Amino acid sequence: MTESASQNTPTPSADVAIVMRTKNRLLLLPRALGSVLLQKFTRWHLYLVNDGGDREALEALLATYRPVFGSRLTVIHHAQSQGMEAASNAALAAGTEEFVVVHDDDDSWDPNFLLNTVLFLSDPKNDRYLGVATSCYVIGEIIEEDGSVRETDKHVWTRESGATDYVKMLSSNTFPPICFLFRRSVIEKIGPFNATLPVLGDWDFNIRLMSCGDIGHIATPLANYYHRKTGKNSVYSNSVIGGASSHVLNNILLRNKTLRNLLDKQPEMLGLFMALLPPLHETKETAGRLEYEVSEARYHLKYLEDLIKNNAGRLDRIESRISATDQRIQPQIDQIQMVSRWHWKMLRPLHKVWRVALPFRRVVAYIRGRS
Repeated sequence: MTESASQNTPTPSADVAIVMRTKNRLLLLPRALGSVLLQKFTRWHLYLVNDGGDREALEALLATYRPVFGSRLTVIHHAQSQGMEAASNAALAAGTEEFVVVHDDDDSWDPNFLLNTVLFLSDPKNDRYLGVATSCYVIGEIIEEDGSVRETDKHVWTRESGATDYVKMLSSNTFPPICFLFRRSVIEKIGPFNATLPVLGDWDFNIRLMSCGDIGHIATPLANYYHRKTGKNSVYSNSVIGGASSHVLNNILLRNKTLRNLLDKQPEMLGLFMALLPPLHETKETAGRLEYEVSEARYHLKYLEDLIKNNAGRLDRIESRISATDQRIQPQIDQIQMVSRWHWKMLRPLHKVWRVALPFRRVVAYIRGRS
């Protein structure tokens, strides 16, 4: 197994080392390269690691880009694949820049990404932060049979404001690599990426980084994180989708290893965990039941809404019939009211005479023996 690098050497003026790993994914690589070249912040150097892919095909593609990159591109070829994290470490070892970011070969940036993140970490008031992550767009896409790429959906991956929550990071990675710029000095404290991990190396690195300091947050979505459902055997599949089972397994193994390391150093923590974990599991089960009940309530509410929506037409028809009936009988009602008013006017004099004759009617009634 051999490694070789292009003759280009990093420019001394570069502030950011961009780590990009690739392996036979030439269809999407131009998008990633263009994303780097379009950055408004230009003091960067790209370290492109070809991790066991077709060297000649990659170099043929790069021939178009080399005049634009100039001295800001270093290409490292691995004769055999060493894995994502080993490829990242090869790029880290080749550079000396103050800041580092991992740019996957299928993702992209907003032109303002480096400008905003570098300004954030360069601000003296943000010295406490070892890195900064932005919000991002999660974009679903499909690679068609003719090689074209079609976007299927898009949404914003929102994160907590201000800073990354360490507790949430311990539960799951709260941002993808494309969003994250960190200080190279971190590597001296925690070491490089864990090359033994086939997946989740970025999560492991972030957990170790946060043991030393905080990660800031820029709420603006300045990165694009692409997802493709192309099958687990496709070279263009995301590891988080195509290798979902591997993610689940290695998530468990990583947690187990971390817990064992802690208990080796502090065995007394075992009793504390045994005392605290059962109530937590009960709380989780209760939360699960409540979530199920809420889901059921939402289902029934949706059923009622659909029922109302489906019967809305019937109600409209009934109202229309009532209105039509009202229109048909209203003239008859008006005629009856008019006749009643005329009858009342005609009978008013007679009714008045009848009231005036009340004393005489009483006398007559008395004589006839009815009183």
